[in-house]
Parts: sequence; C-alpha cells; structure tokens
Amino acid sequence: MVVAALVVGALFWAGVLGSDRLDRTALQAGVNQVLTQDYGLQVGAIACPEDVEVSAGTQFTCQAVVDGEQVEVPVVVTSDQGDYQVGRV
Repeated sequence: MVVAALVVGALFWAGVLGSDRLDRTALQAGVNQVLTQDYGLQVGAIACPEDVEVSAGTQFTCQAVVDGEQVEVPVVVTSDQGDYQVGRV
C-alpha cells in the first residue's frame, strides 16, 4: 500500500482504528516494509506506539532492531487520512 517514495522517507497509508487513531498492527507492518524494501535494511522486531493520533503533523518514533542494533525510527503523519512518512535510521 505504498503511496509514494520520497528522498527522506516513504509515505504509507495505515488502516485507521476507529476514526482518529492509526492501526498499530498495520503501522508496524508498514514501517517494516519501508525499512526492508525501500531502505534495504535487515529488520527484527518493531514496536510502534499504540495510540497514534491521525492528524497531519503528528510525530512519533517506533523502536526497531535494525541490522542487529536497537534504533528509533522517526515517523510523521502526513495527512488526516492516515498517510505517514518513515524516516531513515
């Protein structure tokens, strides 16, 4: 479900849980896909926050094991429809 690829990250659409929160499972799968397919990284476990508001400009981080190291993955919600951008780690 990739919307577009950007230089600084990739945009994704995550299922919206209810009307104002991102679906955590879809979000984690999307972050994993961007890190592995778009950035070519080896990704282990990913943990994103449970209660991310669907509102353009919302910023948060997911915790991930990337290439064997624990890292923070920056994410920003880019639209009120649930699109988001995953930054490079």
